[in-house]
Amino acid sequence: MWRIGIIDDKEGERADIQVSILENVEYRNEIQFKEYEIVKKAKEKLFEEIIEDISEERIQTLIVDYKLDTSQVVIKGWEIVDFVHEHVPEFPVIIMTNVPEESKESIYIDADKVYPKITFLNTKLPATEEMVKNILSNIQKYVKRRKELEGSLAVELDKLDQNSTDEEIIANVLELEKSLSKYTETQQTVLDEALD
Repeated sequence: MWRIGIIDDKEGERADIQVSILENVEYRNEIQFKEYEIVKKAKEKLFEEIIEDISEERIQTLIVDYKLDTSQVVIKGWEIVDFVHEHVPEFPVIIMTNVPEESKESIYIDADKVYPKITFLNTKLPATEEMVKNILSNIQKYVKRRKELEGSLAVELDKLDQNSTDEEIIANVLELEKSLSKYTETQQTVLDEALD
């Protein structure tokens, strides 16, 4: 089961995004959603919640409106994209917006991950079906690669427990942790903890 995080300041549009996705997937029961509360929430708290959800595997992708009015401060979608990718570079984030051309100008946003709401929210368009397919494909690739790296790391850590001085194993652990840090936030590597 996959959970898609949605950050949009309009409740109706959050619901419409969910409908568009569910209308264009084969197995609806395998998709869940998490709507992020942003009204009266400090930007820092929102960012902390997102990173925690990614680390704890509570969400597998994030759909973000380009401009969010939290009643405290206006947050641009690119700020969320930049923050997430600073901590978890390979995590899939989509910008869903009424101003796609403006969104694509941002240096922080991958232009092919900007979806116009006018298209996406029309569930009957072939383009909507294609966008949903791309979102699910990106989730699948992300989850698969993260699991592969976590599995490989677990194997190498077992080897390290048996032979803590083998330089090849240590090098493998370091390389795997470096690769895994692109898929989940890592505070401190296993070797860092051992050396502490």
